[in-house]
Amino acid sequence: MPTIRVEQDVFAGLQQLARPFVDSPSMVIRRLLEERGVLDKAATAHKRARQAPDALTPQSIYEQYLLLVLAKEFNGQGHKRDVTHAIVKRMMKDGHIGAADQELVSTGETKAENTITWARNALKQRGHINRAAPRGIWQLTGEGKIAAGNVVLPKAGHASGLTA
Repeated sequence: MPTIRVEQDVFAGLQQLARPFVDSPSMVIRRLLEERGVLDKAATAHKRARQAPDALTPQSIYEQYLLLVLAKEFNGQGHKRDVTHAIVKRMMKDGHIGAADQELVSTGETKAENTITWARNALKQRGHINRAAPRGIWQLTGEGKIAAGNVVLPKAGHASGLTA
């Protein structure tokens, strides 16, 4: 893996775009390149997922499922609990949730459920989830509906020992 050096102000800018305790500088740069169409989001997420069989599923995959499930199974709007359950069920069926994703975090939810919440926050920041929706309701914006229509889910196989 190549090493790059960035100026302090560029690094500070990357820190502002990063999700604390989640993103590395590489992840921020990757997300920016994916948003601009320089990198294929589905292909790179699948490639990263296949590299570490016991690793957590990348948040970008959860974001794709969130858009798709919210659009197709909930007609663009649903309660957090119901949407989260549907995403986990679909991702498990498709083979994207492994043992690491099923571990519990301090809040008592699984890492998968926690990552779905972070995915929702990222999509909200990008204007795909309505900021003004009532508490506990996740609602796609017009841009979110368009993005959901463009989702291409990666092929399964990120982890061994999956449960159905």
